[in-house]
Amino acid sequence: MEPEARLEWLKLIRTPGLGPVRIHRLLRHFGTPQAVLDAPERDWEQVPGIQIPFLQKILRLRHEMPIVPIRQELNRLQAMGGQLLILGDAQYPPLLQEIYDPPPALFVLGDPSHLLQNNSVAVVGSRQASPFGGQFAYRLAMDLAQQGLVTVSGLAEGIDTAAHWGAVEGQGITIGVLATGLDVCYPARNGRLRDRVLRQGCLVTEAPLGTQPAAYLFPPRNRIISGLCRGVVVVEAAMRSGSLVTARLAMEQGREVFAVPAQVGDPRYQGSNHLLRQGATYLEGVADIIQAFSWDARPPTRNSLPRPVPPGRGHQPADLPVAVGTEAAAVHALLKQGPIQGDELARRCHLTVTALSRILLQLELVGVVQRLPGNQFALRYS
Repeated sequence: MEPEARLEWLKLIRTPGLGPVRIHRLLRHFGTPQAVLDAPERDWEQVPGIQIPFLQKILRLRHEMPIVPIRQELNRLQAMGGQLLILGDAQYPPLLQEIYDPPPALFVLGDPSHLLQNNSVAVVGSRQASPFGGQFAYRLAMDLAQQGLVTVSGLAEGIDTAAHWGAVEGQGITIGVLATGLDVCYPARNGRLRDRVLRQGCLVTEAPLGTQPAAYLFPPRNRIISGLCRGVVVVEAAMRSGSLVTARLAMEQGREVFAVPAQVGDPRYQGSNHLLRQGATYLEGVADIIQAFSWDARPPTRNSLPRPVPPGRGHQPADLPVAVGTEAAAVHALLKQGPIQGDELARRCHLTVTALSRILLQLELVGVVQRLPGNQFALRYS
């Protein structure tokens, strides 16, 4: 597509009040963005679903949209190595194109060919992940990677972070779907993970460059996560959570939804257990995903990591020995939140790397902490 044609696409997309559904209706009627922007009011009145009060406002705004900032945005995207994919492009994700409201344009950083994969699986869950949830997401994504499958998630804290790390440490492809612009690193502490994702996958968003995180941007982002995938795995989800929204969108899109069960009463799993009651597929590991899609399984290529056992089945995190000091207790308390990178753990505990290494070695020797690939640490289950 010629650069000027992409400018017209962006001008249409940037017109206030024109979301994906209305844009698709207009394009079905007029054919091209240029035709939409040039059409007289009487032709717009013939488009199904376009109400007259809205029409009068939108027709005024389309002529007020300056082209210079849009051209500058494309130049900035190109300078940072990104690409703009337009609906209908050969590189536009085919699975995403099937949904009811596919994004008219996608901003991509990294290798866009990863978006063409037909074997992608989303792994989503709570930002306040439990130790079991974080370890499970990490291990599942690593297993997906070693089966040649692509892990998709939202680069958020908690389950998303664990899933992306598992995929990159398993030498697999992973796709991060953002609710911000490509030039915004959110959350800021995931900068190193973001770099790893770009080396082994890509980042994708429908948000313009410079878009900062805002609550209203995340539900539309979630439809892209599920739309890129054959299936969605919910590791942990409260009854009111973005993960449950993603699962609902996946069901509407005809995707397979998997849920990881856990003990009754844990609020982080109430949504997951609700999904199971609604007919989601019970998931214990990557074999359940392979079986659901009749994919060919690969033989293991590594020694198996200890598989965590969920709470509520007679297993709990190993107790902290009474004799340890206050610094070790602080480390233990942080690890209860889920796997943490060594550098991040040192920062949050206000410890030097040397002091933290000594404490971690002490906790490893007494069987409380386990070291994971990628310089991550997590509690053991006893």
